[in-house]
Amino acid sequence: MSKDRLISQSILKRMKDYINNEECGLKIKAQYVDGVVFPPSEAQLLGQWFEYICTGAMPPYDSERVPEAKKLKNGNLAKSYERMEYQVANFKNLLKHYNIEIVSIGEEIQYGNARGTTDIIAIVDGQKAIIDLKASGLIRDKWNPLGWEDIANPYKPKMKVLTQAIHYKYIAKNAWQCDDVPFYFWIFSTTNEKDNRIIKVEIDEDEYALHERELADAKVYLEKQLENGFKAKPSMLRCRNCPLAHSCEHKTEFAEVEVVHYSSELTL
Repeated sequence: MSKDRLISQSILKRMKDYINNEECGLKIKAQYVDGVVFPPSEAQLLGQWFEYICTGAMPPYDSERVPEAKKLKNGNLAKSYERMEYQVANFKNLLKHYNIEIVSIGEEIQYGNARGTTDIIAIVDGQKAIIDLKASGLIRDKWNPLGWEDIANPYKPKMKVLTQAIHYKYIAKNAWQCDDVPFYFWIFSTTNEKDNRIIKVEIDEDEYALHERELADAKVYLEKQLENGFKAKPSMLRCRNCPLAHSCEHKTEFAEVEVVHYSSELTL
């Protein structure tokens, strides 16, 4: 890894997953270091198409592929894409309702060890702000770590969601020399064309220093893994869904034995 490699919010989250044995190191290296473009899932394809129709943004890591809607044999849009057509209209109506002026689409921002590519930079309430578009089937989900309900629960904040906001606010605050840069998630349901949410994320000032240290630690850790070699962390489900599985000597097709220890002496 070169010394000038910057840390994106995606890499930061994947490294945390790797440390927690929730992601395979070989997949991280292939995607974020070697530049292997993995085929998108159906949900990702839908989200990419929605964002493209809303803003003209091309898919990340595959900027030459123009997103296309999935159609049925009769030529009509698949139900999921038909639903998101309504959400495109909702997006445009929200822009008008809040009098939002779009300044740029897909602009890369960076500061220190951090980088990120914004969906939308806009003027909101007279102030430069970042808007991140999401197409999600978990818009009202409280329990899934990627669900949008109760994301800042003080007892268990959903960092898989919040990390992006903290990361982008940190970069923009320093790069743009502002006390605070508003950050909004605009979430549009993929299961209900009438449901969408706008969430403004505000963070405590102390979080910026914490994030800066986290970025520095992540850079050192990532460079160390590249020097020593990423480790394969196979699991039945991960391997079954991994694009590298067809040629990976570490893949597993079987469930691992899970040991659960119970003692009646531990009960109250």
